[in-house]
Amino acid sequence: MSSTETMLASPMSQASSAPRSALRTVPNKGLDKEVDSVQHAIGVARTYRERDATKTLAAILNNYLVAFSCIAISEFAARASSLPKGVSGAIYLLAVLIIASRMRAFENLVHEASHNNLFQSADSHRRFEFLYAFPIFKVVEDYRRSHLIHHQHLGNRQKDPDILRLFSLGLDELPERPIWYLFGLPMTGFMTYEYLTTSFWEFWESSTSRSSKTIYWTTIMLGITYANLYRSFLSYYLIPFFLILPVTRYWAEISEHMGLDLRGGEFGSSRTNIGTLHHWYLNPHNDGYHAVHHLCSQVPFHLLPKAHAKLMAASEDFAKKTRFSYGLGDSFRQMRGERTRVDG
Repeated sequence: MSSTETMLASPMSQASSAPRSALRTVPNKGLDKEVDSVQHAIGVARTYRERDATKTLAAILNNYLVAFSCIAISEFAARASSLPKGVSGAIYLLAVLIIASRMRAFENLVHEASHNNLFQSADSHRRFEFLYAFPIFKVVEDYRRSHLIHHQHLGNRQKDPDILRLFSLGLDELPERPIWYLFGLPMTGFMTYEYLTTSFWEFWESSTSRSSKTIYWTTIMLGITYANLYRSFLSYYLIPFFLILPVTRYWAEISEHMGLDLRGGEFGSSRTNIGTLHHWYLNPHNDGYHAVHHLCSQVPFHLLPKAHAKLMAASEDFAKKTRFSYGLGDSFRQMRGERTRVDG
């Protein structure tokens, strides 16, 4: 059984008992101190591992309530004869932007599910994925296979699937062409094309949960057909999902590790994005606390802020070396200013 398969077979092993930096050759006399510091920080983080199904279901319900509230307000504005067309159009634009953020929120819950962080029972993540994964064309088990490899080989040019993908897009050259990679590329529509030809295609091609996901989407489409909701489906699902979310996802993903040194240490290899825009739009459900997550992936989303605060007080190295961003512009400035340093 490969190391990745071992991780899949034992979900509780996803936060490694040995820090990633301890598994590499770091040619300096402070290695033992570094390992001890990382182990101490992991120990602190591991005290925040309690799953809470109530908070998970509340987060799922909140995403749906926000999305459907936006639809209701936008439809009311469109039908209000007293409102100028420009106002109703602006309300629609705001509505689909917010809906796209809730779609991103569901993606972050899938990410949490890949670490079995949503429910106490590991099997519940599969049984309830129709609530949070199927609506955004994700299957938890398929996502888990790739994502755990990212954790195991973070920053390895040959093995980390996230680095392989981003560097194949040219992001290793981001400091040389910041305008293109931060604004030009995502605005061309290429991210939609990439999504359709990779993740979206793989959702249908994969045999994992085939019956469940087919029944789910068949039911959804039959309901849309019966109620003649094609216009609403186009306006409030297809447009935010295929046109807005790919840009949101791109900015969120590159903000996690681009512009950082990923060659060894646990500290400083993941950016903590905790600005208002990050918190509410790009990284909902506390996904911006990425340094804590990579230190101990078993900390569930609702405890990440508490684990972060505790680590800032209890771990001097975590507090000193963690890279912070307090807004999207701040993330862009950091990525523009430094090359991403990787192994291999």
